[in-house]
Amino acid sequence: MKVAIYGRPVKIEGFKSFFMNFIHLLEENGIGYSLHDTFANYLKTNYGFSYESCDSKFIQTADFKCLISLGGDGTALDTLEIVGSSGLPVMGINLGRLGFLSSIKMDEIEDAIVAIKEGGTSVETRSVIQIDSDLPEINSFPYALNDFVVQKRDTSAMITVKTSLDGSFLNNYWADGLIVATPTGSSGYSLSCGGPLIFPGSKALIITPIAAHNLTVRPIVVPDDNTIQIESSGRADTVLITLDSRSFIVPSNTQLTIKRANFDFNMLKISGVTYMDTLRNKLLWGADKRDKQ
Repeated sequence: MKVAIYGRPVKIEGFKSFFMNFIHLLEENGIGYSLHDTFANYLKTNYGFSYESCDSKFIQTADFKCLISLGGDGTALDTLEIVGSSGLPVMGINLGRLGFLSSIKMDEIEDAIVAIKEGGTSVETRSVIQIDSDLPEINSFPYALNDFVVQKRDTSAMITVKTSLDGSFLNNYWADGLIVATPTGSSGYSLSCGGPLIFPGSKALIITPIAAHNLTVRPIVVPDDNTIQIESSGRADTVLITLDSRSFIVPSNTQLTIKRANFDFNMLKISGVTYMDTLRNKLLWGADKRDKQ
C-alpha cells in the first residue's frame, strides 16, 4: 500500500516534528509514500528532508491508496488539480484553523493512518463545477471544487451580473459580485455572504450575491443539472474571476457558463465521522451550556 502526499509551504510551530512523526507512523504501519514534487522541493530546501517525489500526472495514473493533503482547506482545494478526474480520494489533515475539507486534526493523525491501513475509511463524493468560456487561461483547468466568483476589481462602483438558467433569464444582480458555489463551497465565501449550508451529496448549486444593491435579492439554491450563464458589465474594463483559489483578470463583458462537471472529487474520511460532526466541531454547534442540561 502506498499514498501520495501534498502540502503548501507551512509556517506553523512544531511542523518539523509533526512531519517527522507523520512519516514515522506511515513507515511503522507499512505504508509507502511519495511526495508531490513541489512539496518535496519545499521540504528539501527548508528542512533538509529528502524523499521520493512525483508529479501530478504520475499521481493520477499510479496505484496509490489516496492523496494525503497536509494543510488547511486551501491546500485541499489545490488537490483537485493534482488528482483531476482520476477518482483518487483525498484525505485532508488540518494544519490550519477552521478546516471543513481538511477536517482531521493534527492529533488525530495516528488514527487516520491506522484507518487507511486497516480499511477503516469511507469515501464522500463531492461535486465539481466546470466553467466554459473563450478564455485560454481559464480553459487550461476550468474546474472548481468550492466555488466560482465574479467580482469588481479596481473600482468602488458595483457591477451588474446578468444571470440565466438553461437559457431563461433569472436576474440582473447589481452587486459587488456573484458566487456560484457547490455544496462543498457552501461553507466558504458563500456562507460569509449569507448563503445556506448544503450537505455534501446534495444535487444543488448555490447562487449568492456579494453585497447586492437590492434588499429583495437573496441567495438561491438551484438543481445542479441546470446550466448557469452569466455576463458581467460595469464602469471598469475588467473584473476578477476566481475558481477556488485561482484568480484571473478578464474583460468585464466576458460571457461564462457554469455547470456541474462530468466527474466528482472523492474525500477520504475516517469511518463513522459525519458532516454533522464536522459542523458541530467547526461551528461549535451544541457548545451552548444549555445543550448540556
